[in-house]
Amino acid sequence: MALKKSSGPKESSAALHQRRIALLGLGVENRALARFLHARQIPFAVCDARDPAIPVEGVQQWRIGDHYLDDLTDFDLLFRTPGLPTLDPRLCAARRCGVEVSSQTRLFLQLCPAPVIGITGTKGKGTTTALLHALLATDSTARVFSGGNIGRPPLEFLDELQPTDRVVLELSSFQLQDLDQSPHIAVVLSVTEDHLDYHADRAEYVAAKKPVCCYQTPGDILIVNRDCPTARAFVDESPAALWTFSTTAPSIPGAWLADGQLWACCPGTQPTAVCPAEDIPLRGRHNWSNVTAAVAGALAFGAPATHFAEAIRSFAGLPHRLECVAERDGVTYYNDSLATTVDATCAALRAFDTPLLLIVGGASKGADFSALGTAIAEANVRAVLLIGQEAPRIAAAVQQAGAGEIVHCCRDLAQALDTARHLAQTGDVVLLSPACASFDQFASYAERGDLFKRLVRTVGVV
Repeated sequence: MALKKSSGPKESSAALHQRRIALLGLGVENRALARFLHARQIPFAVCDARDPAIPVEGVQQWRIGDHYLDDLTDFDLLFRTPGLPTLDPRLCAARRCGVEVSSQTRLFLQLCPAPVIGITGTKGKGTTTALLHALLATDSTARVFSGGNIGRPPLEFLDELQPTDRVVLELSSFQLQDLDQSPHIAVVLSVTEDHLDYHADRAEYVAAKKPVCCYQTPGDILIVNRDCPTARAFVDESPAALWTFSTTAPSIPGAWLADGQLWACCPGTQPTAVCPAEDIPLRGRHNWSNVTAAVAGALAFGAPATHFAEAIRSFAGLPHRLECVAERDGVTYYNDSLATTVDATCAALRAFDTPLLLIVGGASKGADFSALGTAIAEANVRAVLLIGQEAPRIAAAVQQAGAGEIVHCCRDLAQALDTARHLAQTGDVVLLSPACASFDQFASYAERGDLFKRLVRTVGVV
């Protein structure tokens, strides 16, 4: 299958020498961008609320303090860190004055010499990206590189890329908003709602994801989750060739589950059985959907399915995604710290038939917890251990759903785990699936999950 680069306006690194550039914020992505610019001797300024804890080379000008975003018109090109809302009034004011607002992701797509597949959705992006990389790696005819929201800024490997390579990018709504071109292949997983502390509302959140495909051409490929109405609506945004994936119905071309088998089919070919569904090592139907998405993406990128079954069977998943930590005395402990939305935690609950002791709560993302309360009341949950800022609102939702008697309010994660350990019986599962962000008590979801794993082992669960 012939592949092409993403279409859209192109930038050259040489042209950047003529621009007055500022990096807004020094997170992981803009630090990579700073290294990229410094290596090419391109001058730039840094604007941030705080002095950097780690030195940054090549900075020509610093603007530090609470007013670092005020009056940005002395620059003509701003690179926004993903955590800075693109609709911030000060950025909007700069745009009205003719200042261009960009991002590392946008610059990468402009400079990348290889075809790109971009993956977005509310949850499952990291798992799908990692598995898609593993599937593409079974094809020895092309190298594969992965980056984006999964953790590695793609500018870090830009200089290594050749036109024959394949690039897989996990793209969040934050990273998509500045784009004026789309990847050659776009994958849209289930889209619900998230980051309502950042986006104005659900509609703005969904709109922020549409650049993954809305700048595609008829020569591109769009792969959508046919089981999700919001994902299916992305078809209206793109003229690209349509592929789908599903856990409920045949998807041709694409990938799907039926009759206990994982199936795949390219345009104009007969469906092929990839492997039995029972060979998929990831827990939960939502992960089956991620597997079908990855298989469809790998096929669309031209990889043969010959060794897909082996790659799927050996895929261990990613940390903090329904990660089995340990078992002791018949009780199993799972770390699902990346479940920072109601939908993610509801999916985790559906992944278990065994009795659950659920540790839930954390920092607010503006979520409505009524669906979570109902899911807890309907699932086989023996106890709910509440932690963090959102504990009272989650408790109210569980109470409203008629399951208030199983709620235990805990001081912190350590107390919640200790309470769960004493309540658990043989055959139970203790599940950390917070449905909330981590920033009230932790620096990140990873720090929260890592502490959970350490605490599990500290109490003798090995």
